[in-house]
Amino acid sequence: MTKTITTKTELLHEIEETRRQFHQLLDSLPDDAFGQPSSNPAWTIGELLYHMSIAPRFMVADVAMVLKRPFLLTLLPKLFPERLFHWLNAHLTRYGARHLNRQFLADEYNQAHERILQTFRRLDEADLQKSVRYPSWDPLLAGDVTLAYLFGYIKRHFDSHAADIQAILPDLDRPEPKKY
Repeated sequence: MTKTITTKTELLHEIEETRRQFHQLLDSLPDDAFGQPSSNPAWTIGELLYHMSIAPRFMVADVAMVLKRPFLLTLLPKLFPERLFHWLNAHLTRYGARHLNRQFLADEYNQAHERILQTFRRLDEADLQKSVRYPSWDPLLAGDVTLAYLFGYIKRHFDSHAADIQAILPDLDRPEPKKY
C-alpha cells in the first residue's frame, strides 16, 4: 500500500508531478486519438483527458466544504442520489469536452491546476488534517477524508484514468513525447 502524503511540501511536489505527467501523456498521443474510445466505457480518450482536469477544478469547492460547511457532505447523499452524480459526471464531461484539441486540453488542465494551487497555498499544515466523511460514490475518495488525502486525489484520479488510456496505447501510432 502506498504511503499517504501529509505535508504541504510533499503534496505540492505530487500535484506538480501529476501536472507534468498529464502533459507527458497528452503529448504522447496523436491528434486523431482524441476521438477514439478509451478503455473507460463512459468516454473517448479526449473526453477522458478533459475529465482529468475536473478533479482539481471541483476540489476548490470540496476544500470549502471541509473547512466551512462539512455538514453538506452529510446532506449530499440524501439530496443528491449517487445515480445522478454519475450521470452528471459523464454528461458534463462530454459537454465540457465538445471542442477537443491538444491546446484546449492543455489549457483546461493548466487552468484547473492553477486554481487548485491558489486554494492549496492558502492552507496551513494543520488544515491538512481536517476531515469529513465522503459518500462511497468514488472508491478513490470515500469514507473519512482529510484535506491531505483530498489533495492526493489529484494523483489517484489521474493515475486511474491514465491507465484507461494506456490500456489502449499499443493500438495507437504515437508521436515522440516531449521532455519536461
